[in-house]
Amino acid sequence: MLKSKSIIFLSIFFLLIACKKESIVFKTERIKEYYPLKVGKYISYRLDSTVYLNLGTKKEVHSYLIQDRIDSIITDNLRRPSYKIKRTIRSNTDTTKWKDLMSYLVTFDSTRLELVQDNQRYLKMVEPISNGFNWKGNAYINTAGISSLQYLTDWRYTYENVRRSFTANGISYTETVTVNQRSDTSGNAADKKFYFEINHSKEVYSKSIGLIFKEFLHEAWQPPNASSPGGYYEANSYGIRLTIIGHNF
Repeated sequence: MLKSKSIIFLSIFFLLIACKKESIVFKTERIKEYYPLKVGKYISYRLDSTVYLNLGTKKEVHSYLIQDRIDSIITDNLRRPSYKIKRTIRSNTDTTKWKDLMSYLVTFDSTRLELVQDNQRYLKMVEPISNGFNWKGNAYINTAGISSLQYLTDWRYTYENVRRSFTANGISYTETVTVNQRSDTSGNAADKKFYFEINHSKEVYSKSIGLIFKEFLHEAWQPPNASSPGGYYEANSYGIRLTIIGHNF
């Protein structure tokens, strides 16, 4: 009888140890840690915007300062509590004149973070946050029905460098996660005699802060033809780079 009790006790002991180990193995980072949401919170960025001028024949980079501030809590069209974020902008030289630029909506829904901008819904982050985990971040976008958005088809967002450091604007952020959304080139961008297309997008989030770096480029080149002897960039080509320069928390 005593031997049977000892066997039962040891079985329970090892079962508890196994459960404890399992909980450690499956513990992951949480979205709320990397994208804290609180009314009044803001982050300021340097914005480097790639623009295409003269009917797409000339490319330039224009720089500004922008600020994303969580303005209020509202209800989205699915009756979920969501955060309205306002973006203001000013030039690099004038430190006083901020202008409203746009607003977007962020919703944390259980294990995912959704962002609605220009009437398009993106799945920015999905749990579990672990290296290699991926999902279709543009699944809600009607890329087949809108020709200017077809380049967003079937993007696989993938986590990399989870809990690794990242340097932005000369400051090292010790715990970050990178979301690689796309890195694809078709054709040779150095040879403008032929068509080429570049789609590159990634975002870096820092724990307790949020988005600290973003780079995005969609660039499609049409080679010279009868109506455009020098060739041109397609009208929906654009690029942005955001680098954090300050925040209020």
